[in-house]
Amino acid sequence: MLELNHLKDFAIVLGTMIAVFSFINGILEYSRQGRQKRADQFVLLRRRLKENDVFKHLTDMALRNDPALADWPAADKRDLLGLFEEVALMMNSKLIRNEVAHYMFGSYVIACYQCDYFWVNLDRSDMYWKLFNDFAVQMKYVEQHFGYSRKKMRF
Repeated sequence: MLELNHLKDFAIVLGTMIAVFSFINGILEYSRQGRQKRADQFVLLRRRLKENDVFKHLTDMALRNDPALADWPAADKRDLLGLFEEVALMMNSKLIRNEVAHYMFGSYVIACYQCDYFWVNLDRSDMYWKLFNDFAVQMKYVEQHFGYSRKKMRF
């Protein structure tokens, strides 16, 4: 009878250990999947920026402060600003780190923000660009205080 009680106790302890291990493993897998989904979304945004010829031209001209930007269609500029606002939303939602957003998009965001030619046919002070303007200010702050840290360059 004593041996049967030890077997029951052992089975309870073993069952509890398996349940705890399964629970922890489930939480870790959920976390990994969340990071993977965030990374996928971020890569799609980056790809949209890099593979869109219009966006490539706009960002290149903004980086050079090219006066030809003044003649560029406002709709194309709005689309680019919209993409940057999607990055800002991900950052504000804590889906990506400020440093990662800056490292991948910051120079383009700051260039568009500071280039007066970019804003011809657009009203930078319009309430619908508040998110972009705030994002640009945040990117400028990160740029001024940037120090590479491998720990911060992750999803």
